[in-house]
Amino acid sequence: MKYLQYIGIVLGAIYGYCYRLICGSGGVNGIYDGFNIYSISFIWILPIVISVIPILVAKKEIIESRWKQFVFPFLSVLLFFIFTLTSGIEDWLCILIIAFPFLFAAGIIGLVLGPIIKNRNSNKLYSIILLPFIFSSVETTIPNNKEHHVVRSKIVIATNSQTVWDNLIEVPEIKDNEYNKGFFNYIGVPRPIQSELKNINGKEYRIGHFSDELKLYETVSTVKPLKFVGFNIHIEESELRDVPTDRHLLKGDYFTFDTISYELIEISPNKTELILSCHYTLNSKMNGYANFWASRIINDFENRLLSALKLKIE
Repeated sequence: MKYLQYIGIVLGAIYGYCYRLICGSGGVNGIYDGFNIYSISFIWILPIVISVIPILVAKKEIIESRWKQFVFPFLSVLLFFIFTLTSGIEDWLCILIIAFPFLFAAGIIGLVLGPIIKNRNSNKLYSIILLPFIFSSVETTIPNNKEHHVVRSKIVIATNSQTVWDNLIEVPEIKDNEYNKGFFNYIGVPRPIQSELKNINGKEYRIGHFSDELKLYETVSTVKPLKFVGFNIHIEESELRDVPTDRHLLKGDYFTFDTISYELIEISPNKTELILSCHYTLNSKMNGYANFWASRIINDFENRLLSALKLKIE
């Protein structure tokens, strides 16, 4: 029955989905917390296993077709993406971040392992499904690496520094026609709407309002009138969205916003350079890959916000 060769595609996706559920729950019944989505085991080892399973299940058909060696792992990974998206444990931004290692593994595993599997006992090779579990145990012995990063963006606004300053601490509402949405906005990154100062229980906060009802609570840390203003972000007090991006990135310990700041440089009486900086900390075993995405998302956010401020202020 020819359709049986396709069962491996589904089994690979189901295996990945189950492992993802274990990672999301913090381990098996909370006994072991070595499983998490910020691990090498999940980002790099899991996609290898997902890609291998269709080859093992359909060994005969796979070996006879180089095309199937290439396509079957891809289909298994794509089905895994569909399972996680439709169940709500991932969203499009999360899928984008993990897409490269998963699709990379799918693209090479079949072509590389196909000839090897041809001359091996496939039943013994099924033990590869234990690899993420074994590696996660080893990975817990490796300490995370903490790194501090900063992303800076700047723009020149055709007005004096006083006018620019008056629109920074309390940013007036940015309407839809004043904000140029980009790719990241369409897949889950919220856009800024406005910010306001508000006294809550005797403490003054700067509340940043974003789309999808996200509210970030900040406090002013440093003020140099007409020159510089810095803010500390209090994630634990903020009103976050109930979406995977916020749960994974903002509530976790692997990515932390440290401060954001605006710096004003007066170029001339009617021209001011505005610099927006975001300082953040990464605390993981793969900070290089994490910062690849963090820096690009933050840089895109900063540039779009500065462009919207320039349009509104001018």
